[in-house]
Amino acid sequence: MLCFNSCSTAQESNCNRTLRYNNLKSKPDSAFCIHRGFYITDIYEKDLNMDGYKDKIVRSQRVKLLEADTIIFSIYVQTKAGKFALYKELNNLLPLQFSNYSRTGNKFYDSLKSLYSYPTTAEVEFETNSINLTFYTDAATVKKIFFTYSIKEKTWVLTREMQWLVPPKDYEGDEKLDENGRKLEYDRAPETPMKIEDFDMLKYIGW
Repeated sequence: MLCFNSCSTAQESNCNRTLRYNNLKSKPDSAFCIHRGFYITDIYEKDLNMDGYKDKIVRSQRVKLLEADTIIFSIYVQTKAGKFALYKELNNLLPLQFSNYSRTGNKFYDSLKSLYSYPTTAEVEFETNSINLTFYTDAATVKKIFFTYSIKEKTWVLTREMQWLVPPKDYEGDEKLDENGRKLEYDRAPETPMKIEDFDMLKYIGW
């Protein structure tokens, strides 16, 4: 399933709140309503919009993943009354999902797979007021981008970009590397702010 933009879903009276695991640290709320055929794989708690109330982020995926499928993050904001309401649903924060990233003969899927480097290491972090993404743009380059909540835009906007060179293990150069064996290439504000809904990882890695 290809869907590169944020998606939306209507609240249903008989909502799907199926859990993949029963020992999640955060408990599901009655406001949760994920897509049919999906299950919840994790629930995070952070004050994402800096209003003083902890919000909940629901990570869900299809029970039987399709080729080029997506992982969905549904953001439920907490109100002053302690209720949760769906604020935004994003399916563009992680690489497209495949049963494996080896070439299988499907030209279109293989062309997408060939763009990714270490796709299973990509990470999404939820921090107070921000959503941060870390991923490889090629075999030797790691990027981390920071989306900060904007009251004006009512969404998270790209505010910072970091990039590291990851030399091979037998690297013998004179450049000083950090504790993770990487060299920081830049830490800067983006040339053009971007809303998190408009983020497309494939464009970052060369599609």
